[in-house]
Amino acid sequence: MMRVSSMPSSLPRACRWIPGVFALLLLGGCASVSPTNVTTDRLDYGQVVAESWKRQTLINVVRLRYADAPVFLDVASITNSYTVGGNATAHAELPSRVDPNILTFGGTGNWSNTPTVTYQPLLGDRFTKSLLQPVPPAAVFQLLQGGWPASLVFRTVVGSVNGLRNFSAGAAADSGFVDLSEGLSRIQRAGNIGIRVEARKDGGSLLVVIRRTEPGSPPGQDGRRVRELLGLEEDVTEFEVVYGLIPRKRNEVAMLTRSMMEIMLQLGFGIDLPAGHAAGGRALPGQTQSGSAPAESLVHIRSGEREPANAYAAVPYKGYWYWIDDNDIASKRIFTFLMILFSLAETGQGPAAPVVTIPSR
Repeated sequence: MMRVSSMPSSLPRACRWIPGVFALLLLGGCASVSPTNVTTDRLDYGQVVAESWKRQTLINVVRLRYADAPVFLDVASITNSYTVGGNATAHAELPSRVDPNILTFGGTGNWSNTPTVTYQPLLGDRFTKSLLQPVPPAAVFQLLQGGWPASLVFRTVVGSVNGLRNFSAGAAADSGFVDLSEGLSRIQRAGNIGIRVEARKDGGSLLVVIRRTEPGSPPGQDGRRVRELLGLEEDVTEFEVVYGLIPRKRNEVAMLTRSMMEIMLQLGFGIDLPAGHAAGGRALPGQTQSGSAPAESLVHIRSGEREPANAYAAVPYKGYWYWIDDNDIASKRIFTFLMILFSLAETGQGPAAPVVTIPSR
């Protein structure tokens, strides 16, 4: 019940409640979902999905190090619906001698927000294609063309090139493999790597071209060193990259690439395990002692009994916490790159055969 001030005496008493009715109807008609909800929800849900992806990836890396089965749940869809409603009522009582200015009104409103999140487990054919199939060799050079450094791509994705082995299970990489990736990185930074696609009878072929430079210049020296590391003759300026361990032709480079599952296994060897876990048989042993990460590990994953205060991603597992420090930019960069690789594996890209041109002296 609410009392309102008297209307001017010139208006009939029966009409004094009409402005209040109009005000209530106006308020009821203005109820709507604000467009700002789109901005707020899109950012909030996007942030939550990104954080959950990092934590899911990290927990599966930890599980693999402990010889536990990984589990992947994809966020298939997020649907959020809003409902706004309300009604308003108003009426006036006949004037009385006691109080001739009586206006009674009431209103109700409702608001509902019903988000629906759909999860889809990664199983069957999708699991095989996304996690067990090796990354195509052509994709390695496409990543270089996309701006990712050769040293990062080779250390993460490539297992071996013409017998030069990358680090594996905590064991150090061959020195030639490190020289090869660093030499390609310098050529890449100089802007001397390009990619084009040529049609062949057996399908498309991806050609990677390293621009010719002066023999005495640093790019020229890097090109000569790359040929030497790959075991190519001086007059070979183009070579085809195939999936395999050993090349079959003089102008061929054999490359073994890793699957997403293998990459995650390698990430697991960057965990500084609690003391005694590897020696006691709880976790897969590496080449370094417990309590420290190998020098050549892709990421540095710390462990402890308490939840960290400043973490990029942190997960609990069997009574311990495992996390990547928020100040560890190198490890954070690898996790970002890992998301790109997951998207690449999801596309099911065909195995195009690259041809690389190396400048002669």
